[in-house]
Amino acid sequence: MKELPITEFDMLTLPQYIQLAKSIIPFMEFGTQQTMSALLRAYEFSCTMNYYNRPESLRMAACSTKPHLSLNSSIQDILGDERIMSTVLKYSPDNFKNILSNIKSYNKMSDLFNIFNKDTNRMLNPAQQKMYEAYSEQLNNLKF
Repeated sequence: MKELPITEFDMLTLPQYIQLAKSIIPFMEFGTQQTMSALLRAYEFSCTMNYYNRPESLRMAACSTKPHLSLNSSIQDILGDERIMSTVLKYSPDNFKNILSNIKSYNKMSDLFNIFNKDTNRMLNPAQQKMYEAYSEQLNNLKF
């Protein structure tokens, strides 16, 4: 199993002993595991709610660098920000890293095609034009 670092969010919202308590759970008998894990999750939720009820000056501020993500943010907002990506990839399973890498590659290809498409001085032969249109159609049909 991949060892993951604790997130900045957890460090800000939870007491340090929560990680200690969670590390002991696998060594408990099954019934105790169920009870303790549910209690710890409820306590984590309570700590998070208490954190957001503090005065704003005591809470974490959004990063000063844009984009500030919202529920309506696009995948391009995330993929285009190296700080976000380097943070997200620390916690990502390998198959998710591969998916993100592929999406980034498609976005770069799409950008190149858009730049190429704007260059009206270039002429393509019919085979090149057909291949360009096929790639463009595939990229336009991707749903992110």
